Amino acid sequence: MSDSPITIRAATPADIDDVVAVHRDAFNDKFLAAFGRAKFQIGVDLMAETWRRQGTAGLQGMWVAIIDNQIVATIALRARITMRQLPPVPVEWLFIKALGVTRAMYALTALSIIDHPIANNELYISDVAVRRNYQRRGVARALLQHAVSEARRLNLSSLCLLVSASNTPAITLYTQAGYRIDTTQFSFLAWLMMRRWQWLLLRAKPQ
Repeated sequence: MSDSPITIRAATPADIDDVVAVHRDAFNDKFLAAFGRAKFQIGVDLMAETWRRQGTAGLQGMWVAIIDNQIVATIALRARITMRQLPPVPVEWLFIKALGVTRAMYALTALSIIDHPIANNELYISDVAVRRNYQRRGVARALLQHAVSEARRLNLSSLCLLVSASNTPAITLYTQAGYRIDTTQFSFLAWLMMRRWQWLLLRAKPQ
């Protein structure tokens, strides 16, 4: 594998299939919890279709990392001052039509179970995903540094993210990047669906 440079840019609708492929690879356990093995591919296709219907607005804050002309990683950066209204796409109906009522409600809950109300002065990071065969090449660190640049550009005073307390590699990465534990949260639903009970809100300054 070459040591090609990493390019980071905003995601576009043309990137949707590649973004979903990265998430399928990196968030396999989350997708399995949401859709189950039998409906796994249907669920992946639903994610792509939802984004396609939302268009550019649905990808707001999503950035992609490119190596050798391939999208190999993503990061989502959300701030109150940049968030725009999403178009009225009937996401629930799309899921119900494909999965049935019970599985659709279960999947939608699993996909959105851990979230954070964004404050005026912070940049919230999510969807840090790197394809397995591109891990340990500094891609995630490059994305986190890009987040710092965005926080500075937007004049925000902190960056934050949520991570499972059991995800030791991710916690190590974030700690090395300057993040520290702000609060600890517990989710019974997350434990039921993903066997992940404890979550850490990590925070850093854009220095």
